[in-house]
Amino acid sequence: MGDASLRGDVEILAAHGLIDGSTTTWPLPAGGIRAGLSDPDALQQQPAYVQAAAARVLAALGHSGVAGTADARLTNQPDVVRGFDAEARNQSDVSAGVAYAGDGLAARLKVGEQSRVDGRQGRFALDGSYVAGSFHNLLIYGGLVDQWYGPGWTSSLILSNNARPFPKIGIMRDDPHAFETPWLSWLGPWQFNLFGGVLDDPRVASDPGYIATRVSIMPVTGLELALSRNMIVCGSRHSCDPVVSYFHFENTNSNPNNNADSSTIELKYSGAIGPLLISPYAQFYNRDNGPFSHSFTSHLYGTSFAGPFGAAGSRWRVTAEYADTVPTLDFFDGGNANGAAYNSFRYPGDGFHYNGRALGFSLDSDSKLLSLAASLTDTAGWTYRLTYYNAQIGSSQLANGTAFYDPAGASNVVSLRPVKINELEAGMTVPFEGITLSGTLRGQDKQVFPRTGATATAELDVSYRF
Repeated sequence: MGDASLRGDVEILAAHGLIDGSTTTWPLPAGGIRAGLSDPDALQQQPAYVQAAAARVLAALGHSGVAGTADARLTNQPDVVRGFDAEARNQSDVSAGVAYAGDGLAARLKVGEQSRVDGRQGRFALDGSYVAGSFHNLLIYGGLVDQWYGPGWTSSLILSNNARPFPKIGIMRDDPHAFETPWLSWLGPWQFNLFGGVLDDPRVASDPGYIATRVSIMPVTGLELALSRNMIVCGSRHSCDPVVSYFHFENTNSNPNNNADSSTIELKYSGAIGPLLISPYAQFYNRDNGPFSHSFTSHLYGTSFAGPFGAAGSRWRVTAEYADTVPTLDFFDGGNANGAAYNSFRYPGDGFHYNGRALGFSLDSDSKLLSLAASLTDTAGWTYRLTYYNAQIGSSQLANGTAFYDPAGASNVVSLRPVKINELEAGMTVPFEGITLSGTLRGQDKQVFPRTGATATAELDVSYRF
């Protein structure tokens, strides 16, 4: 995860029927990908740009044995919008590690530091470290790994790589093939991901648990449906019965739930019109008992287009996406529930945040983001990117403490005052001989409070695999 170009290759392979199962739950397990790309004759029948995508994906899966890694991300100012791509979380974000992959077992240890270039605000990080083992098509994993739930390319409303990863243990299917029994085979390829973790950052209610469940199915070729439910449970000064909380789906005045939970309903379709691949998608994020009435729903909509560029194997992708975390009281209407997206009455002051950033949408509560992105990947794997963002961060209701949903300490952690920002971003990624270089230039007409005025930023990312 963290490589939008690689994700684009996976999406192309899925749209052409070479990979079955979810492409909205990241990281993707290797079992299903290898199974789908195991037939060289089937690959030879595909267009050149699909074959090129398959070659890049197989190369990214790596080889068995031990390998070393080194990564460095340097920028004068981290981007206010954090999308699927891995980006610097501070001015300097460096790490080194060692990874092992063998039959049924994979592990990686990464040691790094995130700080300002002068060394201030330094933070030791084991982000990206994990151990995973497969057993009868079940993948059991644990560590500090980013996860992305949802079809969005720029945003996920429920769980993304916006905040640093927290320690977790989970289980999912390695190969998401369909049931063989006729009673359930109609579900098509299916995937589930269940994990439990600890939010171990400084919090008002220290060390609460975090439980996430996600199930996706593909009942029709190209159509993926997914349901997610994420919960915060226990923690200091809270009653702790995670099993009861997990199966408590009602949250009313007469039967309140002692945890804080959120859920999503998601749809994504991938189809082809000639050489043009089209993939519309939607994500609906609920913060109350709903799912359709009194649901406090945030919305995300998007469409991605992709296709070949020339006949040699290059490909292009264009994505338009809109995310809105000013929740509606009901699924689509009923007024607004300002402040509800990532704040919580049960966990005031913290809510659905970790180390000062929302676990979902990078612009936090009461924000809107329109993104238009285009990329071109050539036959050598060079990727050229151009992106435009129009962002409304925060609201006057939340800033003034007059939001409909306003537990103690509710705020937008990105900007304490509402601000509108236009941002233009251009970048290029160049892979060669185990090294990947990525450079990005950004320009904004405004900045988040308390900074003012226009700004220009640059980021250089270097990754080395040996």
